[in-house]
Amino acid sequence: MPHRFSAEGDFVSRLEGPERRKAIPAGSVIKNMHPSGKEKVVDLGAGIGYFSIPLSSVVKEVLAVDMEPKMLEILRGRVRERGIPNIVPMRADMLRLPLPDGSADRVLAAFVYHEVESQKKLIGEAARILRPKGRLTIIDFQKKETPMGPPVEERKPPEHVKRTAAKPFQLAQDIEEDVYYQLEFEKK
Repeated sequence: MPHRFSAEGDFVSRLEGPERRKAIPAGSVIKNMHPSGKEKVVDLGAGIGYFSIPLSSVVKEVLAVDMEPKMLEILRGRVRERGIPNIVPMRADMLRLPLPDGSADRVLAAFVYHEVESQKKLIGEAARILRPKGRLTIIDFQKKETPMGPPVEERKPPEHVKRTAAKPFQLAQDIEEDVYYQLEFEKK
């Protein structure tokens, strides 16, 4: 069974603490995605909105998908409090999304690639819901010891992602940071 982030204890500070914000700055990640104001983005494993909330200010709509009710409850509260009209929290399995084929412009899978039971199914589901030339952004922890993240043996290196995504996608950008990597793909 893959490693899963636990929504127990002080999970909000683990997801948004100063150490994580410094190591994984949401603004830089989003800038590297080169989003357009017209995009409908599906954020898989959106959690409490670490990427969904800032992304909502530069895209048309964010479908924030997560399976964990505690995370979605916090995200819904934040969306309400801040009056964000274009984030739609959705409880769903990211390997079986209740979305039509070709209904999204971009899929963001941030720090969930190592968590799913089948990376091939994740890539396939992203390809299914993306329109032609749609974009897939996969961000995950480097396969080495870092100050945060799952056990190293649970992590998948960028080469694994590239191999798994090679059939439906072409690599558009490869960004390597100390703690994480960010791969940008375009649907063939």
